[in-house]
Amino acid sequence: MMKIFEFHILRNAGCLWLVLMQTFCVAEVWSFSESPIHHDLRIELEPSSRFAKIQDTVLFKTSRDNCEFFAFYLHSNLKLSRNQVPEGWQVQTADYKTNELSLLKIEFVKSNSTPCPDTFSMTMNYSGILFDPESDGTAGFMFSGASYFYPQTIGESSRVNFSMQVSLPEPWQVVSQGQSTGDKISAGRRSITWKSTRPSEEIYLIGNQFHIFEAEHNGLSLYAFLLQEEEELADRYLQTAKGYIDFYFRLLGPYPYKKFALIENSRQTGYGMPSFTLMGSRIIRFPFILHSSYPHEILHNWWGNGVFPKMEQGNWSEGLTAYLADHLLLELQGKGAGYRFQEMMKFSNYVNAENDFPLSKFSYRDSMASQAIGYAKHLMVFHMLRTEVGDEKFLKSLRRFYATNKYRYAGYDNMRQTFEETSGQNLAGFFEQWLNRKGAPKIRLEKSSYVHREGRYDLKLTVRQDPPAFLMKLPIAIWTNGSPVAEIHTIKLAADVQEFKIQLAKEPLAVQLDPYNDVFRLPGDEEAPASLAQTYGAQIVTALLPKSPNLAYQKFAEAVAKPEKVLTSDDNSPLPEGSLWVFGRNHPLKNYFSAQLKKFGVELDEKRIRVKDKSYPWENHSFVFTLNRLDQKKGTMTWVIAGNTASIPGLMRKLPHYGKYGYLVFEGNAPDNRDKGTWPTNPKALQKIFRDSHPRLLPKQKPLVSFKPF
Repeated sequence: MMKIFEFHILRNAGCLWLVLMQTFCVAEVWSFSESPIHHDLRIELEPSSRFAKIQDTVLFKTSRDNCEFFAFYLHSNLKLSRNQVPEGWQVQTADYKTNELSLLKIEFVKSNSTPCPDTFSMTMNYSGILFDPESDGTAGFMFSGASYFYPQTIGESSRVNFSMQVSLPEPWQVVSQGQSTGDKISAGRRSITWKSTRPSEEIYLIGNQFHIFEAEHNGLSLYAFLLQEEEELADRYLQTAKGYIDFYFRLLGPYPYKKFALIENSRQTGYGMPSFTLMGSRIIRFPFILHSSYPHEILHNWWGNGVFPKMEQGNWSEGLTAYLADHLLLELQGKGAGYRFQEMMKFSNYVNAENDFPLSKFSYRDSMASQAIGYAKHLMVFHMLRTEVGDEKFLKSLRRFYATNKYRYAGYDNMRQTFEETSGQNLAGFFEQWLNRKGAPKIRLEKSSYVHREGRYDLKLTVRQDPPAFLMKLPIAIWTNGSPVAEIHTIKLAADVQEFKIQLAKEPLAVQLDPYNDVFRLPGDEEAPASLAQTYGAQIVTALLPKSPNLAYQKFAEAVAKPEKVLTSDDNSPLPEGSLWVFGRNHPLKNYFSAQLKKFGVELDEKRIRVKDKSYPWENHSFVFTLNRLDQKKGTMTWVIAGNTASIPGLMRKLPHYGKYGYLVFEGNAPDNRDKGTWPTNPKALQKIFRDSHPRLLPKQKPLVSFKPF
């Protein structure tokens, strides 16, 4: 999807990761039984003020390891008015401040003469204004663990289930995970009950004046909570959900909840929660979302919300979800190799020595670099794991990992154990290298030759890696005389420089390393086509304005470059180091771009731009072209030509979502995309052509599964 907008509220042992990308830790950690904490919540809520009166009866099994005290936390906006605890226990309260929040600490202390109970039950009454960490003044609210609207503990064993009855004015509606078990209206107030018997990491309470659309699918309740009466939109999402839920049921195992809901969010964000997804109003109206972001969020019910990642080992759920949603759905269309190259380009464009970190340290994405590591690199590692063990054992391992760890916390150690037991292979080295080592290999075919002897052909290859070397299996395509379809061989790399000898029955015509982009690596300088993401991700960026720039171009330049790197250029201005943003149709560099673009089939005249076989007038159209620099300085040059001043804010907002493209055409003030494309790749450093022959074809790659969602 536009993975740019997807964030999750995630908790690890001792730290809460907020959607605002802030962290804090609470010092006291105490242990429970593995059973979840049960909350029985009764909430009277006034949406306009966010004021609530709440009663919560909390029940949990205790641990014999520590039964002297239990500590819970509420937001400091909430005032405790009454509590009921078992005989022999006392309640103490204190203010507790973190770097980001003020909390109320509520501690339950046992007297020395009181025995440790098997279960502990308490009731708290409190009231106040509920904290919405993402409130932006729009209608609607979203309360979660980050809101501390219910008493919380810390630690990975503090999973929860609950029953929650909410009273609020009609026509307001509230949604949570689990099932709706009651909806009544009396005296102008609505009373809704949500019940979740499945363990979750936190409790959600989402409200707005929704229009509700329902469907049923094989005993599963499906909903669309929309802000407008749009039956056709709701039906598209409900019907699409059926296909993807069935697909992942067949792929991995039973759907882990009793409902799935699409909830429209007036704030333009996207979230995947247990049994529902919360997606922005603009986002759900993009037609491509139905088969990109939407299946990604549905799959999060298996990974992340069905099995919880042990965050102290790294968040594996994002990479695995991206691999089995974003990647697999394209692989089923025969586009897997191209998508994998695109993801490797993301890593190459946005990750450098200063911002790189190993996968074991990934928890959430807060930048393009962390996204490239946690999603792009991560999904490539899962692809290599699949190659390592084979498709059948890869799928069998995933199903076993899911069934064994459903509603539990699991880390890479659990995953490695499952894959080793299923495949019979020792995968310690694989997991150690790809999880704990930063960076990516960079490989090239340094030498290649062959000799004919005794009725066979001996092919000799020298493969070089930038040191220090990675250990990996590397596929090689070899085309031989008389066959347009390549043979696929596999070699094992383990050193900076290695020689390989391959015996062939026929004369080799050409050879290419990693023909399907199966190995996570850094594409070579010539292999990687220029793309917008390279300009966005460059370490040195300069914005070049024409002599008399309009204010909108000025703002765009200031958004992509540091103040001292926003320059006005003329015909005699020397080009600075690094990547360049170039603004304006009549910029002095116009002729430089025109000459390069003509080589790619793009021509400019006084009335229009011709992009390959299509023609677009200058009027009311905006154009973005990214090309490699041809001088001695490394980097890319992105030329932005706005159709009018009104279109520039939209370009600023939308262009980061089009990072993989080399050229873009937009129309109107919004502006709306009308054309996009990438420049051709050149795997020169990975191949050797002994004798040119056409065509040179690759065997069709088999997808992970043969069945499709629809």
